[in-house]
Amino acid sequence: MESGGPLARLDPGDGRGGWRAALFIVVVGFLERIGFIGVGGNLITYLTGPLGMSTAAAAAGVNAWSGTVLVLPLVGALAADSRLGRYRAVLLAGVLYLLAFGYKSGCGR
Repeated sequence: MESGGPLARLDPGDGRGGWRAALFIVVVGFLERIGFIGVGGNLITYLTGPLGMSTAAAAAGVNAWSGTVLVLPLVGALAADSRLGRYRAVLLAGVLYLLAFGYKSGCGR
């Protein structure tokens, strides 16, 4: 696709886009936000409870986790746009996710 040309218009009756898709995006974003805040709160409780960290140290850890979570999509987007491409970036992220999950479940034995 050449840049600078006019964009093709979507046919409103083709089933793509519209208010249904917009509502889906808003709901998924809302649920993601609830999950993020819930994990942060539970992480504070876990760090101060079973791990015995001070509240200040636990808050610093959660702040570091929160900052990392918020910056990593930018790093992934930069890597996907400049080097990997869309599909290889998704494949690599999936493999890393599965490796981390396997490592996490293997450490509990």
